[in-house]
This record gives sequence, structure tokens and C-alpha cells, in this order.
Amino acid sequence: MSKKTIVSASIAILIMAAGCQVPTGTIVFSRLTGDYWQIWTMQPDGKATKQITTSPSDKRYPIWAEDGKKILFRTNNNKAFIVDVDSREEKKILESFGLIGSLSESPDGSRVVFVRYKDNFKDSSNLWISTPGAKMQKVLTRDTGLQYDPAWSHDGRKIAYVSGHGFQTHELYMVNPDGKNKCKITDNKALEVLPAFSPDGNSIAYVSDITDDFEIWLMDIDGSNTRQITNSSGIDTRPFWSPDGDKIVFVSNRSGQLQLWIMNKDGSSARQLTSGAPSMDPAWKKESF
Repeated sequence: MSKKTIVSASIAILIMAAGCQVPTGTIVFSRLTGDYWQIWTMQPDGKATKQITTSPSDKRYPIWAEDGKKILFRTNNNKAFIVDVDSREEKKILESFGLIGSLSESPDGSRVVFVRYKDNFKDSSNLWISTPGAKMQKVLTRDTGLQYDPAWSHDGRKIAYVSGHGFQTHELYMVNPDGKNKCKITDNKALEVLPAFSPDGNSIAYVSDITDDFEIWLMDIDGSNTRQITNSSGIDTRPFWSPDGDKIVFVSNRSGQLQLWIMNKDGSSARQLTSGAPSMDPAWKKESF
């Protein structure tokens, strides 16, 4: 064993002994690339960035498919796509549903919950569940106003989402994938959006403007024990948990423009991951599949 290898191994042991485990996995995100938002990936330390898409359209809200080899996203004209990370081939999905908003895949990869906008009504959408090929389809919500930002729990038993009307209060709700047991988990005069389940299923990270500034909060799964974990003069938004539940990657403009940041799950030790062109919409996958 070389002296360099021995030194590297010793450093790794010291880091683990100190409780400073290096995050693993891969983060997918949207980056403004030339004239368009394109899909990129990177390591959790902000290194090894790779551009995945190049076609001339804005691509937002990417999520990893369960197999870890594909990425789902939607375009600026509200169409849903899936791209193969290796071949870079892009394919349309859910074409029969018209205008599509953000998506979330079930933990087993068999179904997708997504926002479907009504063509003939302003500010009107509901959540649907379908297989990616649309062979099975089901209306999950039948409510007035906007239903959006769906997030599937890691055990597959719950879907969190946002419901609201125009610029009025938007609150977080929870529902079973079969549409039963819908319940409201926030109730105030603020905007609560972008729920994200922790991997252990005990907590939800979300964004609220209850302090007159968009910050990231945590709550217990039943909506209790709310606590603010970011507090910056800029916008802190779109949290996504690391696979082990110890870290949260998020978007902030606290450095002057929208970039990806990472922090401990309690909000401590925040540091910037990306720089240069603006970056948004992170999603984190485990190291191997």
C-alpha cells in the first residue's frame, strides 16, 4: 500500500470518527445553460458536474426514476419527458393528459403522481396518478383551485401536496394514493409549499412565507412540531433530503443569485454547492441501484 493511500485512508477514518460522514449519491438539477434551463447532475460536494440534456427547451423540476438510470422532468410548455442518463435520449410521457406540472414517482417505480392543468379554466389543476405509459390512470383529487407540488412518501403510503386558490393562502395536505384519508396538515394565513418527506418518514421539509420571507421549515408527519431551519435575507426554497436523511439540499439566492446549497437537517453548516449560471430544482438519489 502506498504512502498516499495510507494517508487518505487515515483521513477517512478520522472524518468518520468525528461524525463528519461525506454525503454520497448524485444530485440532479436544472441549470441555466445558454438560452435554456437544462438538466445537469453532480456529486453532493458540488463536483463532477455533467450536462444531461441539450435540446432547445426549458427543462424544470427533474426527479430520479427509481432505477437511478433515468430522469423525469417537465418542459416550459408543460409536457412531461423522461431522459436516459447514459444515452441522453429524451422521450415524451403522459402525452394523453395535456398540460402537465410537477411529478413524483412511487418508491417502487410503478406509478407517477403529477399535476394536470385544466385547459379551459384559469388557476385550476388536480393531481392524477398513472403508470408512465398511461395504461393505468386515476384522478387523485377533485378540488377547486390549484393542487400541486405532489411528493410521495418513501414507504409509498402517503402523498403530500399543496392546495390553494390564486394568491390566497396555500396549505399542505396529505392523502393516500387511493384518494382516501385526505387531511389538511397546515392551517394559517401563509403560503406553505414544496413538501418533501424525510427518508425515515417522520418529518416533512417544506417552504413557508409565514415570516414574510420564504424560508425552509420542518414539521412532524402529522403537522405538529413546526420549526424554522433557515433564516437568511434571501429566498430559501425547494428542499430535498439526502438518501440517509442527514442532509438537505436546497435553493437559495443568499449569495446574490439562485444556486444550490446543502445543510445539515437542522439547518446548520449551510454551504454553497453551485456557482456561475443560476441553478435550481435539486433532487438526490442514493449511490447505487
